[in-house]
Amino acid sequence: MNPSSAPDEKLDLESLVTSYAARRPGWAGVEGRVTSVDDEVIVDGRPGIRDVVAEVGGTKVHLALGLKAPGEETRVLAGVEEPVLGVYDDPLGVAVAFDAIRDADTAALLLEAVTGRTIDPQRVRQIRFDTSSATLAFDDRLDFTIFDRLVDGAHPGLELLVGLDSVGFNHVSPPVAVWRRAGHDLGVVQEHLSGGSSGWAMARTSVRDLYDARGRAEDAGGDFASEARRLGTMTARMHLALVEAFGRRDQPIAQIAQSVRSHISDTAPELMDRADLPALLASLSSSEDSCAITRTHGDFHLGRVWRAEQGWMVVELTAGEHPVNRPGAVPGDTDLDAVVGPGPSERSPLADVADMLWSFGTVASVAAARRDPAGKEDLGPLADEWERRNRVAFFAGYESVPGITGLFPPDHDDVSRLLALFEIDRTAGRRARRRN
Repeated sequence: MNPSSAPDEKLDLESLVTSYAARRPGWAGVEGRVTSVDDEVIVDGRPGIRDVVAEVGGTKVHLALGLKAPGEETRVLAGVEEPVLGVYDDPLGVAVAFDAIRDADTAALLLEAVTGRTIDPQRVRQIRFDTSSATLAFDDRLDFTIFDRLVDGAHPGLELLVGLDSVGFNHVSPPVAVWRRAGHDLGVVQEHLSGGSSGWAMARTSVRDLYDARGRAEDAGGDFASEARRLGTMTARMHLALVEAFGRRDQPIAQIAQSVRSHISDTAPELMDRADLPALLASLSSSEDSCAITRTHGDFHLGRVWRAEQGWMVVELTAGEHPVNRPGAVPGDTDLDAVVGPGPSERSPLADVADMLWSFGTVASVAAARRDPAGKEDLGPLADEWERRNRVAFFAGYESVPGITGLFPPDHDDVSRLLALFEIDRTAGRRARRRN
């Protein structure tokens, strides 16, 4: 690796980073003066890559800067915007500077630099792009996620992935390589998941089949209940693995209730007028029992899981991100993808369960509204039946896993009350997100 750039080159890098932040989709709030730059030459020459970490208006951003000689073709990946940011002058001369992960040649070079594996640039494609990362598939064998909004220390989602993999949880795609520099997690390479479908897409198809059949949910061709039960089983195994990887502690239920109450009051005060909320809060606030607290996913819903050939997989551990583009997405996916959870954090595993239960109701209601906006078909009872059937199946699968009830409060009624409270909290977060 070459040393960091000279002072004049630093000024050029600051200009390019500013240009990148201004043009980056989903980065409306990332603006201001570049106050620090740390860079490293990843690939020398032309084409080359200079990797830059900078602070822009208080936000740490990461840019893998591709460099090609003037007149040299940029091989822009399908479905991405023009990546050119400007010109850059270093000891090798003037170069066209661009976002390296949007160009097939430099994306392949970057993968080789991080993993040592060589991939034909023609076998590179983008599979995800959100407000803090992009994921590229290489020859449908490796997925490379590059973070471009950074946190100090470990990236929470990556830390969760590594922790789960370290204890043998096999419902995540294992990391092949982790890209780190100077205390920052810059990216991760994982095995590519082939085949299958997202939980959101499968559930949406199931609901549509029921609305077409106009019969009982269990008789519809796309009945989802068996998959919901398997998903519940996988979720319980994930929580037990998280306890093994990160440990657990106990917290009084009364404290949990008061914390959730404060969050609802601050983020969506109108929900404090719900008829069921006062009784829930009163019951939980008077409890003398405790509940297990451990690391959780933090934004666990049907859009975060994938039904692959080997079973249900957790495919998005980077909660806190909102997709800007996902191939195959359809209007309405954002009804689940709009992130409202805190991301990987310490809380009751039942909060993850409540997130998933909430998403069952969301997919049913969204599908009904999209099929019949005027409400003439009276799909509400069918939506309620589909939601009830799959909630019951999911939780049955969840609580059937040996050891999982050890993370529950001892009073079964408190379990039900906490789930209800966490679902209201999820609704509060969603409303706050939409207002912002």
